[in-house]
Amino acid sequence: MQDGQEQPTRPRRKGHHTQWAAQFAVASELCKRGYEVSFTMGNSTPLADLMVVSPAGQMFLVDVKGVATRTCWLVSRKVTRDSLFYVFAFVPSGDTQNQFFIMTHAEVNEAIHDGPMPDVRWNDLKTNEDAWHLLPQ
Repeated sequence: MQDGQEQPTRPRRKGHHTQWAAQFAVASELCKRGYEVSFTMGNSTPLADLMVVSPAGQMFLVDVKGVATRTCWLVSRKVTRDSLFYVFAFVPSGDTQNQFFIMTHAEVNEAIHDGPMPDVRWNDLKTNEDAWHLLPQ
């Protein structure tokens, strides 16, 4: 850009587009690692977005939380389930690479900041980036 010209702005992505982008990105990463993935689709499955079978045949659930900007992820505390895992996905617009943060359900419940809109923040996830090893093998 030359001096005095404004940088074009990208249209703001709708929230459901971000969530879909996150779910498909996580499913893709899991498939590349040898997992079988099914989407749970719909409101009758509020616990998780993905049903997954590990390469060794163990079934578990993944709840995907997606954001397109460096903000927090909204997530509520639930009764801990050993077979539930979370993948917090940063899926920005444009050419910026996705980032994935993997946590057990127990870790997520510990990381939640209570308030009117309970959330998990970037600083809570630093050590969990690309921690795919936490998932059943």
